[in-house]
Amino acid sequence: MAKASSKSSRPRSPKRMTARNPANARRASAPAPQEATSNSRALVKAAGGMRVRMYRVGFGDFFLLSVPTKTGAGHILIDCGVHARDLGSIREAVTQMAEDCNKHLSLVIMTHRHADHISGFASCSDIFSQIAVDRVWMPWFEKPDDPKAAAFQASLTAMAGHLGQQFRARLAASHDDATEQMLQMAENITGGLGAAGIAANQKALNVLHGGFKTKVQPDYYKAGDTPKLPPDLEDAGLNAEILGPPMDDALITQMTNKNQQYLAGATGTEQDFGRSKPFADAYRGSHEDYNDKAFELYGPDQIIRMIRSAQPDVLAAQALAADKTLNNQSLVVLFSFGGKNLLFAGDAQWGNWENFLYGGAYGTPGHTELTEKARGILGKIDFYKVGHHGSANATPKDAVLAMRMGCVGMCSTQEHAYNEVPRAPLLDALRKRMNDQLARSDQVAAGTEEPAPDAGNVPTAFTAPKGGLFIDYNF
Repeated sequence: MAKASSKSSRPRSPKRMTARNPANARRASAPAPQEATSNSRALVKAAGGMRVRMYRVGFGDFFLLSVPTKTGAGHILIDCGVHARDLGSIREAVTQMAEDCNKHLSLVIMTHRHADHISGFASCSDIFSQIAVDRVWMPWFEKPDDPKAAAFQASLTAMAGHLGQQFRARLAASHDDATEQMLQMAENITGGLGAAGIAANQKALNVLHGGFKTKVQPDYYKAGDTPKLPPDLEDAGLNAEILGPPMDDALITQMTNKNQQYLAGATGTEQDFGRSKPFADAYRGSHEDYNDKAFELYGPDQIIRMIRSAQPDVLAAQALAADKTLNNQSLVVLFSFGGKNLLFAGDAQWGNWENFLYGGAYGTPGHTELTEKARGILGKIDFYKVGHHGSANATPKDAVLAMRMGCVGMCSTQEHAYNEVPRAPLLDALRKRMNDQLARSDQVAAGTEEPAPDAGNVPTAFTAPKGGLFIDYNF
């Protein structure tokens, strides 16, 4: 595939390009990789094709797809957010994006309302208010006049708010990492409280519903809908197909199928969070109610720890369910242009995937094998945005095995940020399918952050400015 020959328009300062360890020093002293351009017209003339840009912000998704049109490049923004391990680079990245697109986005896609996908619209609302937008796409769950969708979102938001209060109370009494992760899950749904007590995610949604320079009414889609493209992209020959989310409530709540996960090497602690109270307070006691002989084998503190470790945590289970159900709302989009096919899956989990892969609930009559359509799409895929930052249950085995050998992928992720993401066995399987051409956002620096030590180098098919904010793939 031909790649654009270009240079970064925002060179990094020498201080920020300085490596902090021998491995990074070797990387910094090596010849700089081919740098990405921010000039839209240069993209069209040099590449004659598309560019996918992945920004590094921490644990979050932020992608810019640029498509050559008759008047220059048309730009599609797909999510803009960060949550866990916020590197503090999102404002600089949004500023860079605004310059790249000359403050005009043909299309903005919000895959779902998690903070790690929309928080940037809130924190950088002043920048977005200066950007003209032609169309906005959202999943059908955001449709304001749909009673079913409104009730679904209100229930999730209320549950997340309640769970957040409970987890904060736990942390105030005794801090532990498991409860901290559960609090992060709850706050990822609401974004946490911002100024004037308004949830940050609600502020982001307000921007998406009318906070751009041009006031545009969003379009709401479900699997099988025919989306409306802006005229410049449609005239250029871009096609789009909506593959998710499904309408079926039963599928939306289908979060996990362990037989479809790459689990080898995982620690298996996903459900081992916190504790519950199985008995009413009237039946509870303390070690002071017993004489010393009761503790000849085990001390009271050890017994308490053993009991707690054996108990399921209802609140944690609710947080996990709410988190994954919201992921399943993800808008899944297949773009086609110039014979190339790009799949952006958001954070779709099992229920969303099984609707696309099998045409319905897996294992039910007529839904036991990949559909001909799913095989055809995956067998011709050229680019895959890895689902849910590389988590175990967001890219099924059947999907990986059906992908075209030699396709490429991008994974926006951050090590040690969130619930064992990314899962190495999944990324290993994808790399094998992609001939090692799988880029991770944490392979480049952002601000004062260094590349993640276990992320490896940017693969040869991709380009990145030295010490920069993003990684590019040029078709």
